[in-house]
Amino acid sequence: MGLFKFQNYSAIRNIQDNPRVEAVVETVPGNIFNIGDNVVVGARTIKEAQALFTDAASAQGDVWVCMNIVDKPETRNYADYSVLAGEYLRAVKLNNHKGEVVELSSDLVITDGGLAPAVGVALVPTINADAPDVMIWKTVANPAGYDVYLEITALTTFGLFTIDNAGVGYEAKIKSA
Repeated sequence: MGLFKFQNYSAIRNIQDNPRVEAVVETVPGNIFNIGDNVVVGARTIKEAQALFTDAASAQGDVWVCMNIVDKPETRNYADYSVLAGEYLRAVKLNNHKGEVVELSSDLVITDGGLAPAVGVALVPTINADAPDVMIWKTVANPAGYDVYLEITALTTFGLFTIDNAGVGYEAKIKSA
């Protein structure tokens, strides 16, 4: 179960979310995606729907993060919470928060190309080719071309209590290449 939060009060106070985005796949808080307009899913058209990053070009544009609160009374454990396909996401556009600091748990980050997460390392969205690790972040040596990426500024214990966590979390700054 991923954890993602803004660290500074300025970001929390000024956050603007889009509550009209419908999930097309099961999503947990902290997952990242894009938003598509008039998306056809099966026999219906969704006005604003979650869109996964299919390739590097799509990941270089807008990046939205799921920040739903646990609002299902039947959920006994935070790790069991997810937004199912067809439910609405609380989507926050990270492009509007460049310069803000966020904290995320290590289960939202994968190592790409042998570059381990460390202070100064850039994180960019995963794409379909990174399956099964989609809707999370991956390490890269050079984030050139990405409108939004995260740069790790500190290793923390954020998310240590979650079942999927590897014992470390990250503090990162939202940046633009």
